[in-house]
Amino acid sequence: YAGAKSGWATLFAIALVLVVLLWLTPALYHVPQSVLAAVVVTAVISLIKPGTLLRLWRVSRVEAVIGGVTFALTLATAPRMYWGVLVGLLMNLSHFLYQRLHPRIIEVGLHPDGSLRDRHLWHLPPLAPQLLALRMDAELDFASASALERWVNEHMAAHPDVVHLCLLAQPINRVDVTGVETFAQLLALMRARGGTLHVSGLKLPAERVLRQAGLLEPGSGLAMYRTDTEALMALQQLSRPAGAA
Repeated sequence: YAGAKSGWATLFAIALVLVVLLWLTPALYHVPQSVLAAVVVTAVISLIKPGTLLRLWRVSRVEAVIGGVTFALTLATAPRMYWGVLVGLLMNLSHFLYQRLHPRIIEVGLHPDGSLRDRHLWHLPPLAPQLLALRMDAELDFASASALERWVNEHMAAHPDVVHLCLLAQPINRVDVTGVETFAQLLALMRARGGTLHVSGLKLPAERVLRQAGLLEPGSGLAMYRTDTEALMALQQLSRPAGAA
């Protein structure tokens, strides 16, 4: 709003609109429709910014297509513009669910700069023999848990010699009931192979849920590390012969 300096301007505008709708509508009856249309166009013309759509195309082509389709359908279905808005909402929801159901899961390796990166992208060796070290950049919940379990099972089937699984858990902010079940299945899988599930950098909210479920009790088959550095030092010991200094 021109000259507005605080949020009170929005409240004043809302109150003014309510007053007009409740008591001044009869006075607008004699106003020509062309004038009312000009008022509406003036109000929304500032919302049409083609440059924003072009910038969005460079950032995310999927979201740019959703925005373009929503805009086109809103114009095409006028005056029933809610159909365009509804289609845009459904497309955004579908895109959101697709991203949640297909989280980014990578096998990590030690980069020469000391960071842990995508092993296959950077052509890095594994952290240790018979070890699968992975990171999932998502919450461990009903949407991503099945993808993680499927990813691990496929890798284990292709590499039957793997007996150690390391989960770099720093990106995991939340664990729900489905995530708890998946974690339990991964732990049982490694115990059945006679190996160990290594968990690094587990955040307090996720740790609290898993501990309440009784999955972090000390015992065979589970190793916990507070930081990736601590985990890396322990995992590198796996490649050394027993008794080596």
